[in-house]
Amino acid sequence: MPSRSLALLPFCLAAVSACIPKSALDRDQVRGAIVQNIGVNGSPVAVERIYLSGDYALGFWSQGERKGDIVLARRSGRWSQLLCGNGPIRNQAQLQRAGVPDFAAEMLVRQIRESD
Repeated sequence: MPSRSLALLPFCLAAVSACIPKSALDRDQVRGAIVQNIGVNGSPVAVERIYLSGDYALGFWSQGERKGDIVLARRSGRWSQLLCGNGPIRNQAQLQRAGVPDFAAEMLVRQIRESD
């Protein structure tokens, strides 16, 4: 029986990890991905806000006169850009079109509303 219990361990850990709030490490990784994706011509990128929902993130950024939103997804442990724009990407339909699942898009929009 012990081997059967051990076989279930990865599933239990995955279920528990899905309920743990995202850490400061996630925010730092998202911030780094935003800077890497947005940064051009050596101008500094300011990351104004980051919202997280599971493996999806929405960031608000500015760089000089430019500003916009970026949608990212964690794939194989790394944050990758799904969509970036020089304007807002802040409603559920836009997030879903970018590839964010319904539940995550709803949570990101809720976080934006609660922070305003």
